[in-house]
Amino acid sequence: MLVAACSSDSGPSQAEREARAAEANALAAQIAANPLMPPVPGEVRVRLVFGETADLDLYVTDPFQETVYFANSPSRGGGRLDRDVRCGDPLPRVETVVFEPAQPGRYRVGADFPPMTCDGAPNSVSFVVVFESYGQRLEQRLSIRPGEFIPVALEADVR
Repeated sequence: MLVAACSSDSGPSQAEREARAAEANALAAQIAANPLMPPVPGEVRVRLVFGETADLDLYVTDPFQETVYFANSPSRGGGRLDRDVRCGDPLPRVETVVFEPAQPGRYRVGADFPPMTCDGAPNSVSFVVVFESYGQRLEQRLSIRPGEFIPVALEADVR
């Protein structure tokens, strides 16, 4: 099951929609250019991919309601954040959380755009969330504004 967060603004202009679409396509190309080995049985991998004009943070809540993020890694449930990407870090700008072993149940993936932005950050940026477990891959493309937190950008059940 895939759940997308919705923005509450009155809607972007045509130019903003086109810019977001171009950025999302560039992010998809970034993912394709940096493939990872598929998850092994018993592993869950979640990636947050974003452009160089933002410092986004990945949040993944496991079936036991513990959230892995930059200030809580590793978790008691086996989740760990590989690294916290910051302004100025080179491309590809990807944060990854891995659960090994993954527990069965629902995983919720969120994203945060802290109010402090990188130099030249636009009013909103596109990002891609990729959820992978053995035999399952979900991808969601969204946009986020500075100071916004999207608690459920995507959720998935692992059996």
